[in-house]
This record gives sequence, structure tokens and C-alpha cells, in this order.
Amino acid sequence: MPSDLIIIGIYLVLMFTAGVFFSRNIKNTADYFLAARSAPWFWIMGAVWATNIGFLHGYLAHGGAAYEWGLIQANFEWFQGPFAYILTGLFFIAFYWRAGIFTVPHFLERRYGSAIRLIYCLAWLVIFVVTIAAELYLGGMFLKNILHIPFWPTVFVLIGVVGTYTLLGGLGAAIMMEFVQFIIMMIGTMPLLFILLHMTGGFEGLKDILLTQWNVSPQYFSVLPDIHHPYGPGPWVIMALCFVVSIGWCAGHQSMVQRNLGARSLYDAKLGYVVASIPKTLGAFLYVVPMVAAPIIFARRGIFVERADAAYGKLILNLLPAGMLGLFIAGLVSAGLSSIGSVLNSSSTMVVKDIYERFLVKGKSDHHYFIAGRVATFGIIVLSLLLVPVVLKVYLIMWLEQTLLAMLLGPFTAVLMLGIFWRRTNTPGSLIGFLFGGAFAIFMQQGLGINIFMLIGWWSFVVTLIVTVIATLLTEPPETEKVEGITWESDFHSQVGAIVEQRAENSGTKVTQLPEIKITMPPWYLNLKYWATGILVVQIALLFFFG
Repeated sequence: MPSDLIIIGIYLVLMFTAGVFFSRNIKNTADYFLAARSAPWFWIMGAVWATNIGFLHGYLAHGGAAYEWGLIQANFEWFQGPFAYILTGLFFIAFYWRAGIFTVPHFLERRYGSAIRLIYCLAWLVIFVVTIAAELYLGGMFLKNILHIPFWPTVFVLIGVVGTYTLLGGLGAAIMMEFVQFIIMMIGTMPLLFILLHMTGGFEGLKDILLTQWNVSPQYFSVLPDIHHPYGPGPWVIMALCFVVSIGWCAGHQSMVQRNLGARSLYDAKLGYVVASIPKTLGAFLYVVPMVAAPIIFARRGIFVERADAAYGKLILNLLPAGMLGLFIAGLVSAGLSSIGSVLNSSSTMVVKDIYERFLVKGKSDHHYFIAGRVATFGIIVLSLLLVPVVLKVYLIMWLEQTLLAMLLGPFTAVLMLGIFWRRTNTPGSLIGFLFGGAFAIFMQQGLGINIFMLIGWWSFVVTLIVTVIATLLTEPPETEKVEGITWESDFHSQVGAIVEQRAENSGTKVTQLPEIKITMPPWYLNLKYWATGILVVQIALLFFFG
């Protein structure tokens, strides 16, 4: 145990030092909020995955859910990975880039107006602050149970390390640190899978023990649940995850999108998002499959697990030897720090860009908003710490957070997709539809008592879609200039028109006598279509094997 403490202590010192080092050249808002648009695609890949995987959205909460419900939890990795990451990378990111925005709410204002920008921003800020508090709680409890160190000092150390480099360095420091943490997570936590499979006779041996000796339901090993499952039946899972929740998450989550906005080129942003689906898929093997095997290990060793959220910690504590345990914990702490840092940076970006600069204090210098970003970061740290005692009382935190997200992401996905793919969608229609869809989601949970967040996400999406279309058709269409370049149809026509005009201007010829344009293609091994196709084939195979 002392050796594990030394390893973790060294790791935290190195993370703190590296974070401060990476922060030394951050001087303006472009550096602080968009990393000076300098990140290559592989940094984006690591940062996107590290952002998405933490104590809450990964090892501890997802692992706890897998311990209770089985392989169904892999849906978050195997459906979000192939479909939403690829779709967002290939389509939505390009519109964000061309709009020249800092935040997703900023894009919504460009398309629909300031009201929906403010509403969406405030809703995400609530979720972000709760997320940081939950990450701190899970991280503090995990280290307390594993290393027997006090809870609150641990929480302050965690937020002190990640808060310092995020406050000083913004997105630039966060992306570089997240890439480092991505590597540490992969190396530090992958061995557990092989250890567990060896102890249980491989995956088939694991299934045989639970199905024949323990009489566990076959649903425990299926990614497509039946009608009585808390997630809802299989078709709802597919529709809600693939077409609503995951798209809304990947295209609407400021932390995810902001990493891509910091890429050095649009192609790097696209490729980084598409390739990030590979580690996203592997995530199920890091914390879902091990927790499916955990009940066997606990039974053999007489270990009692009081809370599902604590199952992952008890598993590694009773399974890994000293030294290896320290390396493994360092990997888990990397997951937590990367998630906290990304949400912290994105929260401050929205506070400054979507509220402070947009509505409160306009026309100040770039340096003023740069300092405001650091002040906002510090304020969010304090607010998150104040909320930690609240999340102490929440059982299965991930379930609560996913329900809140489903209420927001269903309406958002409908409004975003209509806004991009149907240029007729207007401001009154989007605002009415968004508010109506959000209210309907709340009614489903509070009025009808439906707690299946997949159903909440799907039906709030459908209702928002219908109401927005009806309200749009009953009101005036948007002005052409307002949607130029930020909708699918207008973007296509504007690009064709720009190419035609540029060709004519450069060559001095008429539009009907256009010279040939040579397009430089990336190397075949970086071709987006190849990566997307290969990843989708793998996902279909996983669905077929585990369905």
C-alpha cells in the first residue's frame, strides 16, 4: 500500500507540473478557449475520448451499472462509438467550423436567435456543475475506499491539480493533458480485463458460470434488452441511443465539440472525432466486461458490495497486487481528471462567451475576456465543491445524470437537425418546439412516472420535431442571409457559387469555361471514408455477436 501511495503521489505531481508547463504560452481568448486552433487529429482523438471517460461516464458509474444490469451498459460504447462519433465528425463539425463559433450555444444563436442560446447554455451549465461535483464525489470515495485516505482532502487535491492547469492554460493545456491521460488510462487499466478472463475461463467460461451455475438471465449478456428492462426494450435503445441521445451528446456537448474546434484544420477535427470511436469502443472492455465478471470474483472471495458504484474499487483492491494497484489507480485518476478538466474549461467558455460577453459586458478587450475566463473557472470550481455534499445522497449517480441529459438532448437534437437539414426552420418554431419538448420530457418523468431515460429522450425528440415543424410552417420563413452557410442546402449552394465565382475570377473566363480544379487528397490511411466504414463493420460484428 505505501508503494501505491508513492506511485499515485508521483503521478499527481507530474500531472500538476506538466499542466503548468503546458499553460505557459496561453495569452489570449483564442489560446484559452480554442487552443489557438493548433491541435492535430491524434490529440483530438485522445482528448475527445478522455473527455467522455471519467469516474462518472466510465469506470466507476458505468462499471457499477454494468455490475447491476450486465452487458447492456456496453450500448453506450458500441452505439455511441460507431454512429454518433462518425456522424458528428462527418457532418455537424463542419457547420460549427464554418460558423466561426466558440460554443454550441453560439451556433444556436447564429441559426435561431439569442433566446435559445441562453436557455441551452444555462441548462448545460447546470448539468456541467453537477457533473464536476459527481466526478469529485466518485473520485474522492474511490480513493478513500482503496487507499484509506480522508475524503475531503482527497477531493481538494483532485480539484487542485486539474483546476490549476485548466485555470491557467484553458483548452490548450487541457487537450495536451487529456492526450497524456488517454495513454495512461489505456496502459494502466487494460490488464484487468485479461486477469479477469483468465480467472473465469475466458468469456465463454464466464457466461457458462453465470448462466448455468448461477441461473442468471441471458439478458445479462445481451446488448439488446427485453421489454421489462429498466433501459426499455431493444428497439427503443437503438433509436434513442443512435438517433437522439448519442447524437445530441456528441454534437451538443460543449466539452466534446470544443476539442474539435481547437483542431489545426477542419480535416483534423473530422478525423479526430471519427477515429475517437475506436478507443470509445474499447472502453466497454475496460470497465463493462470486467464488471460483468465481478460477481464471480466477489462470491469466491466472500466480498460484500453495498453500493454498485463501489464495486469497481472493491474489485481491483482485492485482485491487484501492490505496485500494479498503484499504476491502475493512476489510470483511473487520469480518467477523472480529464473529464473534470474538460467540463471545467467548457463551462468557463460558455459563461464568458454565451453569458458575460454576449449579454452582460460587451465591447471589452480580448485580455479582459481572457481574465474573465480564469475568474469563471475559479467560480465554477467553488460552486462544484459546494454541491459535492448533495451528490453524496444520490444512489447510482449516472442514472440521474443520464435522465437529465435525456430531457435536454432529445429537444436539442431535433432542433439542431432541423436547423441544419431544413433551412425553412425559423426562430419562433425552434424556440416553441425546444421549450415544448423539454416540458414534455419533464412531464413524462414527473407526471407519468416514466424513469426510462431512453424513452424520455426518444419521445421528447419526436414531440419537439413535430411541434417545431408545425410552428415553423405557421410563421414566416427565416431571411436567406440569416441561414446562409450554416444549413445543408444553403451551404451546398454557397460553396458551389463561391467555386464558380473564384474560378471565373482567377482565370478571367466565363462561368461556362471553367478550368479543372485539382484536389489534394489525404493519404489513404487517413481517409475518413475508410476509417468510418471499418469502424462501422466492427460495431455491426459486436452487435451480432453480443445481441
